[in-house]
Amino acid sequence: MIIGCVISCGFTIKIAMDNPVEMDTFYMAKYQQVDHSINTILELQEKFNAKFDLAYSTEKFEMGQNSITIRLSDKSGQPVNDANVMMMLSRPDSNKENKEMKPSLVENGNYTFGPFEINKPGRWQILSKIDVGEFKGYHKNEAYAPQ
Repeated sequence: MIIGCVISCGFTIKIAMDNPVEMDTFYMAKYQQVDHSINTILELQEKFNAKFDLAYSTEKFEMGQNSITIRLSDKSGQPVNDANVMMMLSRPDSNKENKEMKPSLVENGNYTFGPFEINKPGRWQILSKIDVGEFKGYHKNEAYAPQ
């Protein structure tokens, strides 16, 4: 009985070591920082959502070269060109494929990222962190890359 318990504990530890928990990258910060200031983050997000609209140009990737355009405008429809926008591509199951990007072109409220390479089929998360003066927003969108 004791030997069986020891063997099952060892097996459980081996499985846990082979399959580590991946950190959530939604806020593009360590979870300790997010946990410490989540109320402030959520308050800033609410203010951002009340002032700005955000739209993504794609819901599908192709294998190979791709680009994404994020359109940022205020609630009256006027484009916002002076935002600090950072984007991260991530797989939902792993952080090994994470790609952080800054816009390669900003024009008329359109923030274009790329070109970048998609070399694995499946779901990809498009995470964005946007700072406009005192406003800060975080957004997540998903795109699919067929084989």
